[in-house]
Amino acid sequence: MKQEEKSARSRQRILEAAMEEFSQKGYEGASLNSVWAKKGISKGIIYHHFKDKDELYLLCVESCFQAVTSHLQAVSKTLTGAAKDQLQDYFDARIGFFADNPRYLGIFVDASFHPPEKLRSEISRLREPFDTLNISVLTELLKSQPLRQGLSVDLVVTDFRMYMDYFNVHFKTLCGKSGSSLDILRKHEELCHRQLDILLYGVLDKEK
Repeated sequence: MKQEEKSARSRQRILEAAMEEFSQKGYEGASLNSVWAKKGISKGIIYHHFKDKDELYLLCVESCFQAVTSHLQAVSKTLTGAAKDQLQDYFDARIGFFADNPRYLGIFVDASFHPPEKLRSEISRLREPFDTLNISVLTELLKSQPLRQGLSVDLVVTDFRMYMDYFNVHFKTLCGKSGSSLDILRKHEELCHRQLDILLYGVLDKEK
């Protein structure tokens, strides 16, 4: 085996071990000591390939967002039917991805709702493609529907982004760190879906 191939395999083994550690314990609870103790990877090898815990965490976060974004991009191209059905299918796909890929679940929840302060800006940069895709899906859905007079797609999207910024801050405070990662994510998706439904259809029963 060539040295380059051996080094690449060693690096990948470390990343997979770190992914498991961060997914289970989050950034704050994770320890590189656990990585080399449980997986039999020497401390020297880890620091040969990676600078520190922060670098490993960000690489895991990047891998997570790349994977879920790629999956949802494919899903977005297949959305058909009524707007409500498309929304439901898209949110189901988001939850379904993490049900099928549990190693990403804890990292996604940790990076989204409990990001370490010193890495917050870098995490925001890494999740930009994911956020952009979500807005793109909403934009395309709005383009396919008749809007009330005086409203435009851009205006609705801008207002929704502003509202969701507030919602996400509130949710981070609301959810704390209690409950499993899947329970936290499901609660977020449920509330987010409801907010989007209210944005699109209002709160009044027009038939009464």
